Amino acid sequence: MSEEKALWDALAGDYQAVFRLGINDYNAGLLRFFQKNGMIRPGCRVLDIGCGVGKYGTYLAALGCDVTLTDISGEMLRRAAENMAKFDTPQALYECDFNEVTGDEPVFAGGFDLVISTMSPAVHDTETVRKMSRLSQGWCFLSRFESWEQPVRDELMRRMGIEPRLTVENLDDDIASLIRAVEEAGFKPLLKHVRYNWSDRRSPEEMADYLCRRYFEDNERERYCSSALATAKNMAGEAGFIEDAVNTTVTWIYWKTK
Repeated sequence: MSEEKALWDALAGDYQAVFRLGINDYNAGLLRFFQKNGMIRPGCRVLDIGCGVGKYGTYLAALGCDVTLTDISGEMLRRAAENMAKFDTPQALYECDFNEVTGDEPVFAGGFDLVISTMSPAVHDTETVRKMSRLSQGWCFLSRFESWEQPVRDELMRRMGIEPRLTVENLDDDIASLIRAVEEAGFKPLLKHVRYNWSDRRSPEEMADYLCRRYFEDNERERYCSSALATAKNMAGEAGFIEDAVNTTVTWIYWKTK
């Protein structure tokens, strides 16, 4: 747990930078999906497992929901608390490894109308799906990347003389495994496939730092990080930034528990 916690603590700054960009079309579309399907309403209770810096927590609080946020990372939750501070709707934050909780902890008392886990490994097998489902009195929702293309990142790595490295691997296997887990837990998984494209604007220094932290092991950084910076500087546009486009498809997996 300590290694995983340290990993997510180190990534909290990246997640906060994305949060500062504000709500995008994909986020807004997901909220509309929740509303259209009766999953949320003002005053309902929502649990976000693996909440990160509380992005969806803030969106749901703005809609009048009672929000509980959990994450393995104390640094993620510290930032989530700051981001949630402006809302006066009921809220709670709880640091935990979802693998280790029983579901009987006081923070989960009373159950929830909707339990979500978006792009988080916290819910990953039949046992964690069952645990998630027991906490819901209505709906559960998972999301995972189905496809991922990041051409500028890939080109930068090629110019460094290395093969592009993936952000996430075995996407199809991951989704298939989750669908099986929902079925084995005794529920009927419903699916929706959604496009999600965005662009990250980074300075060469930010781009090199992103690559070094995300894609290179400790024993590779001395060899690659200076090359990443030099290559990023060569690829920067006239304004001195790199527009790193990311084109993805996301699978939404959702089911009703009651």
